[in-house]
Amino acid sequence: MSILIINASPRKSGNSTFIAESLKEKYGDSCQVVNLAELNIKPCTSCRSCKINNSFCVIKDDISELYSKLLSADKIILISPNIMGFISSHAKILTDRFYCLKTSERKTKFEEGKKMFFILTQKSADRSHGNMAVNWAKGFFEQYGLKTFTFVIPNCGYDNTDGVKIKLDEIKMNVSMFFN
Repeated sequence: MSILIINASPRKSGNSTFIAESLKEKYGDSCQVVNLAELNIKPCTSCRSCKINNSFCVIKDDISELYSKLLSADKIILISPNIMGFISSHAKILTDRFYCLKTSERKTKFEEGKKMFFILTQKSADRSHGNMAVNWAKGFFEQYGLKTFTFVIPNCGYDNTDGVKIKLDEIKMNVSMFFN
């Protein structure tokens, strides 16, 4: 089983990074972590070349390699901080570039049954502050045929990882249960 973990946090040492590294440690060599903040990924220009040519995106940047990782991974974990009630800008640019992961006939390029585990970290203690982001994520990824589970981690502001450390066993348990 190969697992792709995508860290969509702009911070190098924040909660999302801590979770990504902890899950990498749990799953070992079967797991790869990609930090979006370290990649050069440009926004979608809506040129529609991918649909017209039924191909991948024509923009030449780091997403080309990420497409193959997304499509070849057995399972995907996306981790994003809650920023203003939504996903990070890094996660948004990534999801905008998913446009070419459907054919011109609107069929997904993902294998049937692939699973996406979406984790949203947030400073607020109220999990409902993440509702807009997790509801959007679930609907978005499911339109690509990805079976999606969402998980909000409250009480973990950017200034410390204490909230995530308390929830780490629960995160690992939920990931394991969903992936099995």
